[in-house]
Amino acid sequence: MSREPERSCVGCRQRAPKAELLRVARTPAGVRVDPPGNAPGRGAYVHRDPGCVEAALRKGAFASALRTGLAQEELARLRTEIEEALQAI
Repeated sequence: MSREPERSCVGCRQRAPKAELLRVARTPAGVRVDPPGNAPGRGAYVHRDPGCVEAALRKGAFASALRTGLAQEELARLRTEIEEALQAI
């Protein structure tokens, strides 16, 4: 019997099953939302909750977790991609 993997939300730092979180990945093409959670590259996880997403963006948690710098334009695009992914649920 295997356990479901857990990850920490970069917004609130709470642990949750991986399936309950939205993955953001740093890929060679840039930082992208990864709804299926299987894209190659370094990943950061956030609850599918606008409050956690806002906290992560405000704190710069995505840049820290992904070990990359994010310009204002990239953050704005990432915010839009996350909002679209949350609406698609």
